[in-house]
Amino acid sequence: MLFKRFRNKSSKRDISPFYDKGFHGDSYLIELVDFLIRDSDYFIETGTNVGSTLAYIAGNYPMMKCLSCEPDKSAFDEAVKNVNGLSNVLVYNMTSQEFINHLMKEKIAIFKKKCLFWLDAHGYGFRWPLKDEIKFITSNFKHGYILIDDFKVPDIEKFKWDKYEDQECSFDFIRDSINREIRYSLYYPCYTERTSKHHALTGWGLIDFGHDRELEIPDKLKDKIKKGS
Repeated sequence: MLFKRFRNKSSKRDISPFYDKGFHGDSYLIELVDFLIRDSDYFIETGTNVGSTLAYIAGNYPMMKCLSCEPDKSAFDEAVKNVNGLSNVLVYNMTSQEFINHLMKEKIAIFKKKCLFWLDAHGYGFRWPLKDEIKFITSNFKHGYILIDDFKVPDIEKFKWDKYEDQECSFDFIRDSINREIRYSLYYPCYTERTSKHHALTGWGLIDFGHDRELEIPDKLKDKIKKGS
């Protein structure tokens, strides 16, 4: 069953086409996600758009509980259609800030779970919630994985990333929002070949937090992912 929560005021954004594979269709990123999701209890996304990534996770992992939010009414309506029939999905017509407040009030038990986050509620023409998202996650969840879309990859200019006014989707932008009391590691892609059929190389970053062990990157990805500093 799909639950919907509507807002009276919409936030406009560019609506993307729907693709069968999410995560920009980047095969290396998808392999990483398929590895991390097996060590997670929930998939939590901000910035659903039309639901390509949400549908990929929910459809391929039917036992995985998936929560997502999208403030733009048109994009939200398309996402609802694209995840229709997937019983493990809750998608909300909310801003990321509203979504965070909802989790605090209605989903308290989730904070004890291990979650894979996909943060994509940033772009052009508005103030981003990214810093608030990072602060909220690292202050309330004991451990998990945070993947940030459209992230600046140091030293590899082939990867595109988001920048709007004084906001740059980069580690420097979010560094001070990470809870200083937790242990974390940062990872980036280090490949340069395009693996997607429909997207150019799009940067991403992974924050592995709250664990007392080093992330064991799968052998087939060891030369595709590097640890940041």
